[in-house]
Amino acid sequence: MADVSVSGRITDTEGEPLLGVSILLKGTGTGTLSDAAGEFMLSVPDAKSVLVCSYVGYQTEEISVGYQTNIHIRLKEVAQDLDEVVVVGYGVQKKSHLTGSVSKFSDEEVSNMAYSRIDQALQGKIAGVQITNTSSEAGSAPQIRVRGMGSLSANNSPLVVIDGYPTEDGLSYLDMNDVESIEVLKDAASAAIYGSRGANGVILITTKSGSVSKPKYTMKAYTGFKQAYSLHDIMSSTEYVSILNRELELGGAGPNNNEKAWLAIGDNTDWQREGLRKAANITSAQLAVSGGKKDLKYYVSGNYTRDEGIMVHSQYNKFNLRTKLDAQLGERVKLNVNLSPSFTQRESPATNFIDYYRTPSWLPVRHTELTAKITGQPVGSWAHGRHFNNLDYELPDGTVIENASPWNTANNNPASIMENESRNTRDLRMTGNAVLTIDICKGLTFRTSNGFYVQYRDYRLYHNRNAKADGDPNYALYTNRLAMNILTENTLNYTASWGKHGFGAMAGFTCDYNIYHYAGIKGTGFPTDMVPTINAATDITRYDADGTLRTYTTAEDDLMLSVLGRVNYDYDGRYLASVAVRADGSSKFGPEKQWGVFPSVSIGWRMSEEAWLKEQDWLNQLKIRGSWGISGNNDIENYAAYDKISSANYTFGTNGTVSSGLANTSTTLGNKSISWEQTNEYDAGLDFSAVKSRINLTLDWYYSLTRALLFKQSAMGVTGYSNYWNNIGRVRNTGVEIEINTYNIKRKNFTWQTSLNLAHNDNRLLELGGEERMLSYGERQEVYAAIVGAPSIQYYGYKTDGVWTTQQEIDDFCNGNSASDVFLVGKTPVPGTLKVVDTNGDGKIDAYDRTALGSPFPILNWGMTNTFLFYGVDISVVFQGVAGVKVIDGDGYYNETKKYNRAYTTNRFISEEYPGDGKTPTYSAYGIGWELTDYVVQDASYAAIKDLTIGYTFNKKQLRKIHLQSLHLYVTGQNLLYIWNKAYRGINPEARSTNGVYSSPLIAGYQRGGFPIQRTFSFGIELNF
Repeated sequence: MADVSVSGRITDTEGEPLLGVSILLKGTGTGTLSDAAGEFMLSVPDAKSVLVCSYVGYQTEEISVGYQTNIHIRLKEVAQDLDEVVVVGYGVQKKSHLTGSVSKFSDEEVSNMAYSRIDQALQGKIAGVQITNTSSEAGSAPQIRVRGMGSLSANNSPLVVIDGYPTEDGLSYLDMNDVESIEVLKDAASAAIYGSRGANGVILITTKSGSVSKPKYTMKAYTGFKQAYSLHDIMSSTEYVSILNRELELGGAGPNNNEKAWLAIGDNTDWQREGLRKAANITSAQLAVSGGKKDLKYYVSGNYTRDEGIMVHSQYNKFNLRTKLDAQLGERVKLNVNLSPSFTQRESPATNFIDYYRTPSWLPVRHTELTAKITGQPVGSWAHGRHFNNLDYELPDGTVIENASPWNTANNNPASIMENESRNTRDLRMTGNAVLTIDICKGLTFRTSNGFYVQYRDYRLYHNRNAKADGDPNYALYTNRLAMNILTENTLNYTASWGKHGFGAMAGFTCDYNIYHYAGIKGTGFPTDMVPTINAATDITRYDADGTLRTYTTAEDDLMLSVLGRVNYDYDGRYLASVAVRADGSSKFGPEKQWGVFPSVSIGWRMSEEAWLKEQDWLNQLKIRGSWGISGNNDIENYAAYDKISSANYTFGTNGTVSSGLANTSTTLGNKSISWEQTNEYDAGLDFSAVKSRINLTLDWYYSLTRALLFKQSAMGVTGYSNYWNNIGRVRNTGVEIEINTYNIKRKNFTWQTSLNLAHNDNRLLELGGEERMLSYGERQEVYAAIVGAPSIQYYGYKTDGVWTTQQEIDDFCNGNSASDVFLVGKTPVPGTLKVVDTNGDGKIDAYDRTALGSPFPILNWGMTNTFLFYGVDISVVFQGVAGVKVIDGDGYYNETKKYNRAYTTNRFISEEYPGDGKTPTYSAYGIGWELTDYVVQDASYAAIKDLTIGYTFNKKQLRKIHLQSLHLYVTGQNLLYIWNKAYRGINPEARSTNGVYSSPLIAGYQRGGFPIQRTFSFGIELNF
């Protein structure tokens, strides 16, 4: 019998057409989609055929065709959020039945954004997840915290799980176009099933899968440009000298001869612009194909991203492939296979931004005819400050300045340094995972997941001869890291129901094995910079002068065995309970301390299912829930429990014969008593949904207490070691999270949806091994204090009250005493310097006057997304911000900042007769250093238009002529507008130093040399065929 052609129209109950409804011929893979008018056409074999119509947010309908050739189908809208499936640890669960704190995020607009990393695009999207883009360098990883900082020395980053496989750095290489949904497990009850790995929260990412259909091809690409949002307001050299001359008339110091010599050279360079690209480009392209039949579905994609940072020599290239196969091997056996190779390459700048903007504008990048005449250097050669030292200069008015040194520095100019040192990092990764699921009998399923993750990282630094200064030797530093992870997870799942009782149980066993190989080598004395390979070096350096090991090979491994279980119960879909436990055994601890047990309990009450509320048509969901759980943390260095032996040299005999051998050269003392850091967390939440899920609210309160902190504390000098790991201290985090999602307008040709999230977290250090406080120091000896009863990190220093405006004011404070007895040694003030407050009132300024000056922890994180759909036009705008966060501006340490940066010089002190605003100090070598006071502690709160997307989706009827299923064009903008505190003197409130001493969790919030915010504009296209 010949096929029958059936056409029809699909609408909602109000008669409005529905675009994109899936119409499948039941029992087959044959189907189609409705167009913008809700119309469809499909061939069916006979009158017994049944059409299955499904659409997100509407009830699925099965329609018997019979002898109808034209069918009008009406779909009923349902409360979609209630039946939405949410991924949880080792399974899925209906959102309506969740008893833990889990946030789900899925937004197609994110993939339109011109970000090279998915974690950057998630900023402001999920309550309780704080993402800080600490650097504008291309490919730079942001800092991610879930519900605050819970550890003082161990890792505070959340666990990332992609398609069920924990991945160390999965957010760095995953392509946004491959993501189906993202869930964040925030409370201990949700994350405890991951045991030690879930202490800092868990980010679960599910990638796209194939579906039963003909091959569907998706091509998505965008390209755009980036520019600096804001630059420092720096005076030119001539402007600065002019200001000094005016200040001289008002009793100020005026320019010295070195500064007057600048006028003989003039202004040559805008050094901030020299450090930035004129037009940084970002381009990305992806091609994906998906489809399959009932027994085999597939999804294959490839992506290439090229991201130029706005800084010169900052670039990030990423190429990744993903293959996902879902096979039905029989009635009871399924096989899922994931393979994902990726390659990334990152070039990093050799110097930071402050080295550019503190360079005076009179200095050219390369010698001009004028400067060549003055210095005798060749025209076009690099111009450096030392070239101009101890020379005579004739000013425009004919005055001759003799033996002047306009800028007395031995260093090369930053553009030259940037061009003479290269820093490149390459990462090759491969992730593979196979999941076999066997339905043993009704309700009983066995699932085994076995996979691997391999990462090879290669870092290469080459430093040319004379790169930073004359006589600077050339050298090369090469390091590599090979990391391999093998993971097997095996679970047995059982589900059943008896009447109104629903029951689910899971038991499992996992084995997680990690292997690491490290190697490094430093070569010096290269005959030529044209051959930078390490075999061209004439010397191999084992240790630097500061004791840093440079040439080495090391290997280490760690193993974790786990058993886990979970039981879920619900009665009549109203009363919900879940109990879970996991026991982890880690090789990182001593033999007696390796195992930790992490239980959790959660309950929920769906009040909306009670008879006295169920009849309320306007109410879709009202649920209250509570949970308690314990999660652990073992994310510290390997072998911390043991004393390690390394290669060392021994000297023998009177002649000092040197022989190689083994010795304990570590500065860290082993401690076999260390064990699991544990976080106890309580969570109370409310889920509310009303008016056909048009109004949705999630509210959470939590109290988290981390005890037995894994803390790297100082060792007594008599031990011969610097530090050791110990379990001491307690940290508390408590907070509130609010998520609101509303469909403000939902009409035929216009919809408006809003998503708002707010999160407040309060961090407190409750105990520190009997100590009341611990002080840590930054690069400029600025102090960070961990004080019991206060936030875990506070800036600690001297409060100021403007400036000393007269010498008489200073003398009055001394009250007849010698200034050297009243003020800090070497910090005696003069008029115009910072006036330190005598906080303890003892009549002198000393270390006892130091006090807490602020904290890097924000009071509030928030984000809001508005999405509009109008006759094929889509608009999405994202607002994001933080409030109550303080930073230390390390740029204030530099003399050039104090001289040229208008943010530091406007209304400054000139003389006793002209004190300015009485708050802004003058540049002076006397008095206390700014970096030790609250003068450089600034409010870095901000509100921003983070993302804006405007797109248009073409009507399908228009596309059929060119054989396309869909076509979407869009333009996007990122970081379009920032509003921050007028007193903030920087250019990027998110910038943070994270290397060196600032890699310590206890030293945070320091800004120095941060590059500007990147403002991005891009154009993209997405088409399906």
